[in-house]
Amino acid sequence: MFGRTLSFFEENGGFILFSTLCSRPVSLLRNRMLSSKLKAPKFRVGPRAYLRGLSCMTVGRDFSAGEGLWLEAITRYGEDRFTPHLVIGNHVRISHWSHIACTHSVTIGDHVLMGSKVTVIDHNHGLFGNSATSPAIPPAQRPLDRDRFVKIGNNVWLGDGVVVCPGVTMGEGSVAGANAVVTADVAPFTLVAGVPARPIRRYDTVKGTWVKV
Repeated sequence: MFGRTLSFFEENGGFILFSTLCSRPVSLLRNRMLSSKLKAPKFRVGPRAYLRGLSCMTVGRDFSAGEGLWLEAITRYGEDRFTPHLVIGNHVRISHWSHIACTHSVTIGDHVLMGSKVTVIDHNHGLFGNSATSPAIPPAQRPLDRDRFVKIGNNVWLGDGVVVCPGVTMGEGSVAGANAVVTADVAPFTLVAGVPARPIRRYDTVKGTWVKV
């Protein structure tokens, strides 16, 4: 233990070591209480997390997220009420300042890895199909979608800055490159990139390599 502390001090200096040690008791207490509420063993989130709607969430074991996580099952917005379901699998890893929220359904599989500033949401501010919301209404006053979804399969990797839009299913083992905006379904074992995201490569199980699409 002393060796690890000394190594941390040599790598980061006295201020980072002191601030880390001071924040640890509060962090441990917070994570234990959240773990108990969610019935999620080994639940860990960093500082400045915003979590709401916990009674509408199911989280698997060994969940870890960095600083600034926004995790919300939205039960009300203005005068509207929702019955959301946010499901997260086992061994999910999320970096800093990511935003996951739903009014209806977001499902995230096992062993999913998300970079920093990733957004996964199942709703928009305003309706854009039939009976579209007028753009004359201020965005914050527009109704939220209540019947959309997002499904992210097992072993998916979302790079930094990725946005997964409402209605999208990402297949098992798929990858979204940094800053991709995923607006359509992604097939299993497929790498997508760009705005909007497009397939770039697929994993060939016979050759054991990624091949260009």
